[in-house]
Amino acid sequence: MSTAFSPAQLRASLWAREGGHVYAVIDGGVVPGIAERLAGADVAGWDCLHRGALNAAAAASAPYLVQLKSVSTFTDWLLGEAADAFACWGVLAMSGQAILPMREHCRTIGEVLTPDGQRRPWRWYDPEVLRTILPTLLPGQLDELFAGGQGLVVVEAAAWTRFSIEQGVLAVDTRRVMAAASR
Repeated sequence: MSTAFSPAQLRASLWAREGGHVYAVIDGGVVPGIAERLAGADVAGWDCLHRGALNAAAAASAPYLVQLKSVSTFTDWLLGEAADAFACWGVLAMSGQAILPMREHCRTIGEVLTPDGQRRPWRWYDPEVLRTILPTLLPGQLDELFAGGQGLVVVEAAAWTRFSIEQGVLAVDTRRVMAAASR
């Protein structure tokens, strides 16, 4: 029987690294109205990962980088209600980088070069994409993805999965979420 962790334990583990920041990369195509929600959110900062001015439709479906606070109604919503309501809403990134370098890192890894030399966007922050692609990446590709020194966490209602590089190798740690006590 594997150990299950309370939501509070999993949440505390995000902020366990001294001097670290916790970012969410939220897919506007999965979470309707995220840009409007962020405008009034209690967060440390946020920015769109698409460059330049966007029309309303593009802004609505764009990915957003959000620096979370450990105590915040927005963080409560994202790690609780949003994890239940919006499967594959995005990913968390724990990093020592400030928001602007982290934004640039996220933007840089948001494009891939195809074998025919074309640059194409890819949704690296989609949990299903991460689960599929990470085990197939070459060491240099993993180094590029994790260049921010971050760990990535997929938050779901039943389990949280952390992806990181440990001693040059991809490490995957899945922790089940303890079921809420029934009344």
